[in-house]
Amino acid sequence: MQERIFLTPTDMGGDKAELIIERPSGGGSRPAVMLMHGHQKDPRPGAEVMVRAGIFRSVLVMGYVAAAVSMPGYGASEGQLDFCGPRSQAAVRAGLAHLRAMPGVDSSRIALCGWSRGAVVSAMVATAEPSLRALVLSAGSYDLVDESTFLIKGIHAAFVEESGGTVTAGIERSALYHVEKIKTPSLILHGDMDDRASVKTAIDLHERLCQCGCPSKLVIFPNTDHYLPRWQEGAEIASFLMEALGDPLG
Repeated sequence: MQERIFLTPTDMGGDKAELIIERPSGGGSRPAVMLMHGHQKDPRPGAEVMVRAGIFRSVLVMGYVAAAVSMPGYGASEGQLDFCGPRSQAAVRAGLAHLRAMPGVDSSRIALCGWSRGAVVSAMVATAEPSLRALVLSAGSYDLVDESTFLIKGIHAAFVEESGGTVTAGIERSALYHVEKIKTPSLILHGDMDDRASVKTAIDLHERLCQCGCPSKLVIFPNTDHYLPRWQEGAEIASFLMEALGDPLG
């Protein structure tokens, strides 16, 4: 049965963040997977898209608790879009804190998975959440300071409009500038012909994580743009999560 909860993170200025949670049938203390959506056009359903796309169902079938947060400006979360900035990161961290405190959730086995903008914010959240058991980043951009990584002018324009476009704004949204703080085994997925988020930043993040001693697996899909092949991507993610989180009742 799904729950829809509204959190009030301290770093969101009193605005509420929407969190959707669903448990698989049966009891026991289970791992949980937090799912982070990417950018959406109006009406911007936010976390709800993870339910509609069947991703919640995939997590539940593995025996894990499924959860998703709507970033500010998406779904029923309040506030303005901030292009994966501090307020979006605060919403995700509040969602993770709620999961850890929930009865029936194994707080030591929580994974964070993000797509596109969701990958950008998830990578940054991981810099402040070393206890995460697994991190999945799909089709994200991990250097928003280097303007050349914006492959579409409209995306750069959105970054400037939502964040101010300063170097400081870029750094506080770019995992490549904080790699040494990420301690979580990571799976990085990207298309070699991504026309929105440069594949170079995915390769750079993987290499830097390895240099820092953080386990990282990089999967580059050939002849693939920003939208990765769903079944192959899903298989990679499922395998990684099952290895990292283990038996749901273990």
